[in-house]
Amino acid sequence: MEDRFRARKVAAQAAPVPFWTRIPAIATYPLRGSALYALIALTLCSALLVLPGILKLVVAGVLGMATYTYAFDILRHTADGQADAPRLGYNSFDSAVLRLILLALALGIVIGAAGVLAGKPGLTIAYLAVQLLLPGMMIALAIDGSLGRALNPAVSIDMAVRIGWPYLAAYGLLYVIQGSATAAIFIAVKYLPPIVREATMVVASIWSLFASFHLMGYLVYQYHEELGYMPSGGAAFEREDPDQRLLDEAEQYLRDGHSDEAFQALRGAVRSRAVSLAVHELYQRLLRQHHRNDELREHTRQYINRLLQEKQERRALALQREALDGDSTFTPLTPEQATVLAERAKMAGQFQLATDGLLAAIAAWPRDRMMPAWSLDAGLLLGERFGRDEQARAVLQNALTQCDDDALRAKLEAALKAVAIQPA
Repeated sequence: MEDRFRARKVAAQAAPVPFWTRIPAIATYPLRGSALYALIALTLCSALLVLPGILKLVVAGVLGMATYTYAFDILRHTADGQADAPRLGYNSFDSAVLRLILLALALGIVIGAAGVLAGKPGLTIAYLAVQLLLPGMMIALAIDGSLGRALNPAVSIDMAVRIGWPYLAAYGLLYVIQGSATAAIFIAVKYLPPIVREATMVVASIWSLFASFHLMGYLVYQYHEELGYMPSGGAAFEREDPDQRLLDEAEQYLRDGHSDEAFQALRGAVRSRAVSLAVHELYQRLLRQHHRNDELREHTRQYINRLLQEKQERRALALQREALDGDSTFTPLTPEQATVLAERAKMAGQFQLATDGLLAAIAAWPRDRMMPAWSLDAGLLLGERFGRDEQARAVLQNALTQCDDDALRAKLEAALKAVAIQPA
């Protein structure tokens, strides 16, 4: 089945060699090409750490940013199938570095909380769990650029399950790399003179960082099919839908009359990982064909979320309209998305959709801070656009009882007066 639906040009290419056969190349990676130039430059710049006071902190911060920025470049470059190190550029900051700092703070809080709540056993278990999942977190941070996905243990666990035992083998090799650097630093501190000692410590630290990120990148490259990642570099890979093989397989099932098999294949992918919009679209169609209304409702919320992320708001509005036609209580995943959809619907002149979406949001999240604002918009639309004054009054009066904002209360009261019953 794998060979049958392999993406077009990828079929003719040899699979990546296992990382455990490339240990010498991984160990010497920081000592070749641009990686070596970066190592030398960063080591020389570290001499500025002798500067006093605040200048030392500034230099340390800049060097740290530059070092980790290049390390993340190494991971992505290797994951894209590039054997050589990425070229040096003028970019000394990668937003992933800032997210890495936030990740470290969050993990420190988690480990500390485990120690407070469960004592030393809890502290030990939390520390070991974080260490074991850390490679997956770093990969998610570099490839996805999402702190939320990096912090989600399910993402790292799913990655480890997809890769299998080689994930543990890679973790062991990472441990060896870090241990080797620690040993080199220990020897330098104990036996080498000060100037040589400082340089050796910097070289060992940068070497271990570059080698570790290269290994993690190669792990993604070696298991890119299992992870659903499409390398973008090299002649062996095309820039195409990363889920093209899944789509080809599902379409083949449908052509063969096996709708259930196509549905199950798409369902497993949608539930286990982030998939492309094309997969979401086909899965939506099959959910309708199979009359799985509950699953269709939940998937529509996920699909709208993805469409909003991709700035495809017109398609998101069309999906919301279809969902509300079938269920007047339908809402997107979050209150913030309900607000966005209502605003986009009004801008597009779809006032009925905006009204229906706002009423559903009011019913679903009656205690949300946005409820009074939703009610104001819905009340105005009901009264001014559709002449449904009685319903508009009910919506506005309900909002007044829960609104603490004086300015918004004034607007609600003014709107309520506008739809008040005129005396005979």
